[in-house]
Amino acid sequence: MEKSNEELATGISKLGKMDPFPDEIFYRIFEIEDNVERQKYIELLRNAAKAAKRSMEFNNLLKQFQMDYIQRMRQTGKKTAFTDQPLELNCAEWDATDMGVRTIRYDRNMQPMTLMACSHPIMPIEILKNVDTSEERITLAYFKSASWQRITVDRAVCANTNKIVDTLAQYGIEVTSDNAKNLVRYISDCVGYNPATLEPKKSINRLGWVGSAFTPYEKDIRYEGGMDYEAIFKNVSEKGGFGVWKALCSDLRKNIPLRMMMAASFASVLLEPLKVLPFVLHLWGTTGTGKTVALMVAMSIWGNPRMGGLVKTMNMTKNAIMRNAAFLCSIPFAGDELQTIKDKWQGNFDQLIYQITEGVDRGRAKAYGGVEDTKTWKNSFIFTGEEPITKVNSGGGSKNRVIEIAIDGPLVTDGHYVSTVVQENYGFAGRLFVEYIQETESCKIMDRYREIFEELCQLDTTDKQAMAMACMLLADEIAVKLFFTAEQPLQIVQVKQYLQSTRDVDIAERAYQQVLNWAAKYQVRFEDPKEENSLNKGEVWGKIDDGKLIVNRDVLLSFLDQNGFDYTAVSRKWAEKGYLVRNSQGKMVHQTKVYGIKSSYIKFNLPEDDDTTDKDGFMQVEKYEQETLPFD
Repeated sequence: MEKSNEELATGISKLGKMDPFPDEIFYRIFEIEDNVERQKYIELLRNAAKAAKRSMEFNNLLKQFQMDYIQRMRQTGKKTAFTDQPLELNCAEWDATDMGVRTIRYDRNMQPMTLMACSHPIMPIEILKNVDTSEERITLAYFKSASWQRITVDRAVCANTNKIVDTLAQYGIEVTSDNAKNLVRYISDCVGYNPATLEPKKSINRLGWVGSAFTPYEKDIRYEGGMDYEAIFKNVSEKGGFGVWKALCSDLRKNIPLRMMMAASFASVLLEPLKVLPFVLHLWGTTGTGKTVALMVAMSIWGNPRMGGLVKTMNMTKNAIMRNAAFLCSIPFAGDELQTIKDKWQGNFDQLIYQITEGVDRGRAKAYGGVEDTKTWKNSFIFTGEEPITKVNSGGGSKNRVIEIAIDGPLVTDGHYVSTVVQENYGFAGRLFVEYIQETESCKIMDRYREIFEELCQLDTTDKQAMAMACMLLADEIAVKLFFTAEQPLQIVQVKQYLQSTRDVDIAERAYQQVLNWAAKYQVRFEDPKEENSLNKGEVWGKIDDGKLIVNRDVLLSFLDQNGFDYTAVSRKWAEKGYLVRNSQGKMVHQTKVYGIKSSYIKFNLPEDDDTTDKDGFMQVEKYEQETLPFD
């Protein structure tokens, strides 16, 4: 028969000085659930030990039993017992019931203290480990407002008393500075004592290649991106009939520019396996040519091509463009109506081109310290607009990274019908295209790419232009093999007109041609105003003499600056090409006289006469009246 508390206490007073305290008296302490009754029992034992003159020994043993009890509870553990809980966890010493999460601990005087972690049910249910950064996030389930709710936060939030209050309180979780420490410990215990149940799962916060896997098609990798990109992620999906989509696109692909847009879209997922830098395909022309609809057709390869989803209006900030590109990562970035952000880039898109084709975003500091992980991407960019994306004064790098196509006719005949069909039937081709890449030996794809690239390099173009075009031709070849078997792959002869020549890309060459055109247009400014028949009644910019164009240095620098050329950058190339005449000291600036006035001049070698132009190498142009000439 079980002894009462009084009997156990009385037994202590009868013990001899060498008799050990029975373990039973200590175990009874932890069996009593009521705090008041427990404390009465402890005081009863203390008085009995005091009567036996063994108070210190009793208190030391009581402390050791308490520590042993806590350790055993952590090893065997209590279980969460929430109604309709998502899963059951070992929660160590914590009582996790519908009344909340709490535990009992003892102070130095062995007084029991109730520690509250949270006044309502809460528990960790999932740990996500980012495959890019190896950082972990934790999903918490909590019961509030008569329902289970979920929130996913950084692991650091659940390990810091300040962060856990700042982050969780705003979602309605009852955490304050008073119970934050206990909630941190409770969550940590749940994670620590349930390694199998809460084994970290692979996660990603972007689309595209993850090694040999590809999101969102990989089932073993969870998406855990923010709400900002939820619309894009959900639109990368399948809907409707694949046959309907193929039948429509087979007819549309008779238009080469539209087919090039589809090729650029397919090629986006080849950039990572082929280790090729991002590139831009830009189609421009007057309104009403169906550019937007064609862009939707190209993006229907991957999912719903609705505006605002996979097709973006370009009316967005620079930061938004980079962040969207980083999220898409391997899926093409489709931007409609590029001219809408012309003012944001001061009328010149060179900086935009450089930034997006580098594939790396600028570093940013975190709000709470440290630096964010640098965002990267490896995809193609397909833009449409009403004007070219590069100008005559664009840098060679930007010209090199862009393939531009001028639209001289409609891309689609019935834009409304085409846009309706592709918004109801989409997403199949992208998945199958990716699966083909995954199933094909990478060396075979690389070898075929190199073959096309080397053929393109035989043309008058640059390596970067050849790389971009080779990717598109290879993508079109695979698409024909998989989907459009009645067609023939695009041939180089069909697309070589869209490649920039080395002369087009060379900024020094373009600047030199600009100077020649400028001098031809304003020949009157290079005439001697003192001659009887001269029409030059204003400024003198230099002279044209004996196959040389001699220009006042300040006038030349002003012209180059107004047209976006840097003299220091282009003059070195001019000298290498033999376009400039150096003086006896090897310098490019001559101190000489022109029509009796000594100043600093730059001397150009004029191209040799190769047609019916006049002896100076310039076309005869109408001489303008003095009041219409600049710089007067």
